[in-house]
Amino acid sequence: MMALEMVEKFCRMYSQGNSLRAIAEKEKVSPNTVKKYLLINRIPVKQKNIIYCEKQKDDLLNGAYCGIWAGDGTQYKDGGYRIKICCDSRNLELMEFFQKLLLEKFGKKSSIVQEKGNRAFVRFNSKYIFNFVNKFLIFGEYKTKTVCLKNKVEEYSDRFIIGFILGLTLTDGCLKSKFQFTTISTQLAKNAFDILEKFQFNPRRYIQNRAKYGWNDLHNVYLNRAESVKFQAKLDTVLKKELRYGKGVVALKVYEINK
Repeated sequence: MMALEMVEKFCRMYSQGNSLRAIAEKEKVSPNTVKKYLLINRIPVKQKNIIYCEKQKDDLLNGAYCGIWAGDGTQYKDGGYRIKICCDSRNLELMEFFQKLLLEKFGKKSSIVQEKGNRAFVRFNSKYIFNFVNKFLIFGEYKTKTVCLKNKVEEYSDRFIIGFILGLTLTDGCLKSKFQFTTISTQLAKNAFDILEKFQFNPRRYIQNRAKYGWNDLHNVYLNRAESVKFQAKLDTVLKKELRYGKGVVALKVYEINK
């Protein structure tokens, strides 16, 4: 039985912010031993939320996450595998939806970080999720300009591509009066166009030339008003029935409607 003095020391060191491993190394015991006596003394122990596999294998969730990441995601190695989904700070409900999706798909917890102005992001660390997008997407060093699906749209299941276009809509899409998706990635715009055609819509596309200003061209894919209503209904069905989310796509981006 561990000496009472040692157990009290474990508790004191942990309350001061020392990790289980740091305490174990200093006191020459195992991290599990430290954890055991902390729990005996009813001290909550923080558990690392390390992901080694998918919690749920579902093409719809795969597509939704990849679409969200393609639209507003970024990731880099910063002493770990840091991933961020950029958002508008006014869109708290959308960020919470992203967190829900991460939990459902990967069992991964995340945090919302607010910055100055209207900038915010959903942030988490995971080597597994960091590498997960490589199964479906390709992108270069300048991710925003180069990201796109790895294969042709017709090579993916309908569940994947409806999830993917939902993710793109929730990030770089707009449904104020009609659907519009805007990106500087030529191939990602083509992916969105091809997905809409696959679902029997009649998309249109135009390029906003900004080279004279030293900026990247904007590729816009859009639907007319009548088709936008049908497209919104399709996404709402996915959200409410498939993803069991009580509200539709416009409600998730409600701040846009009130601008």
